[in-house]
Amino acid sequence: MTEQCSIDFFDRCWNKKSKKFRQSITQKVMNKGLEPSQENCRNHWLGLIKSYIWPKSGRIEHLHIKDIRKRRKIYGPARTVEDTNRKKNRKPYK
Repeated sequence: MTEQCSIDFFDRCWNKKSKKFRQSITQKVMNKGLEPSQENCRNHWLGLIKSYIWPKSGRIEHLHIKDIRKRRKIYGPARTVEDTNRKKNRKPYK
């Protein structure tokens, strides 16, 4: 229910006469390299578009959360998660 309220609030703000809200969100979406459509702006405002770091190359790409979950199933976790879970080579305690 709260997500529907957020979508309704976004639609009300998007359809106002003042363009300040639209311009600020479209600029943020364009900076992420996405097309500044109303649907992409809504997903960015709701927090459904996040940055994804490719595990092998370290390249950053902004994707929808569903795509990120699908890619993590295929390619495994990001490199930073792998590094935190690896065995540490420490000197033995004397």
